Amino acid sequence: MDSEQIDDNNLDKQYFESYDKFQVHELMLRDRPRVTAYYDAIMSNKHLFENKVILDVGSGTGILSMFAAKAGAKLVYAVDACPTICDLAIELIKCNHLQDKIQVINKPIEDIDKFDENIDIIISEWMGFYLFHESMLESVIYARDHFLNLSSGNDDITSDQNESIIIFPSHAYLYCAPFVDQNIRIELNTMWKDYFDLNMLSILPYIKNSNLKECIIETIEPSQLVHDAQLIQSIDLRTIRIDDLYIMRSFCEFDIDNTCIISGFCFWFDCYFSSNNNSSILRSTRLTTSPYSIKTHWKQTLVFLTEDIYPLKGDTVPVNIKFKKSLKNRRQYQLSIVIKKIKEGFMNNNIIDNENLNNDLNIRKRQRRRSSTISSDKRNINDNKSMHKSSDSSSSNTDDDIDSNEHPIPCSCVRDRCKLIKTILEKYNEENTVQ
Repeated sequence: MDSEQIDDNNLDKQYFESYDKFQVHELMLRDRPRVTAYYDAIMSNKHLFENKVILDVGSGTGILSMFAAKAGAKLVYAVDACPTICDLAIELIKCNHLQDKIQVINKPIEDIDKFDENIDIIISEWMGFYLFHESMLESVIYARDHFLNLSSGNDDITSDQNESIIIFPSHAYLYCAPFVDQNIRIELNTMWKDYFDLNMLSILPYIKNSNLKECIIETIEPSQLVHDAQLIQSIDLRTIRIDDLYIMRSFCEFDIDNTCIISGFCFWFDCYFSSNNNSSILRSTRLTTSPYSIKTHWKQTLVFLTEDIYPLKGDTVPVNIKFKKSLKNRRQYQLSIVIKKIKEGFMNNNIIDNENLNNDLNIRKRQRRRSSTISSDKRNINDNKSMHKSSDSSSSNTDDDIDSNEHPIPCSCVRDRCKLIKTILEKYNEENTVQ
């Protein structure tokens, strides 16, 4: 056994130990939108579950297994690697008189060679922060390829097979939107600088993630979003392969309708429970972690830029996003966000002096506060469901178009752009002063 395999085994051991504590499962059981979505999806499709054999991957307390049994399943295999939670699941199943329909198996799904009966449907709650954190999706794909009746191994699933595969949830979509921070960065920048008339900035190195180089799991207010979300990843659980999950790239452009401040980018996901063809997806049960909906334990994932940027009305912000599986921990991803060469639009004519408009647009080079290339790697999560945290991250800034005499931000000169940004900052600071 090589050292890499030993490390993977140790990481898996730590991962399963973190889920062998009831407090984690209590958090998920208290998540009403999460549990309600699964309940509605299963109970509204009783005709699919009746007299079928169901596999619950990562069954935890057995809640989804019990839903499936209540929906008429002939047999449910509840598979989970955590011994303490499996014992609790067995107790709960007996309390609900479902022990004749549910068989609890305390093993990782990858350690099971075969089941006594063929699997008709897979159910699982595999989603992590920003959808992919923890990589439990790989276990669902493994179960699909090895145990479903129409498994095709490593071969591509045919269209006929695809129509008959039932996995709940069946589809997942990851979204991204730029946001302005009204609390987190302001508190770090102001609270400790003047704390009861004392300068306490020296304690910042002792505060975890005070530099905001790690992702933050937090609920964001819809008013903080400065642009509509864009879809950056979509998953069909009937066809996706494990190889597809190692590196995922996306590109999106945000056309700025109003001059704003962008502090970073917010990620969330939706899941759908569709039973057959693609045309039924949007009509099926949906589980959403959107900031516009009821709060879930997933909240949203916030990735802060090194510094705020200030796009003007009419600008276009192009964003390259990459998820790359960590070499040190296969259950984590390195998330890279790169903004290159913000496309210049027309500045607000009502704010700029008309007499200087033509001169500004046709002669003067555009000056920006920051480099037009921003790269920031975010790997780690701060929350109860996270594990094995580190702080490996990097940033780089390059731009051939930056003027060597770029003005500071804010700047009190009479230059039109400086006056505009100063107005924005004053308004922002007035609305969001930390008491």
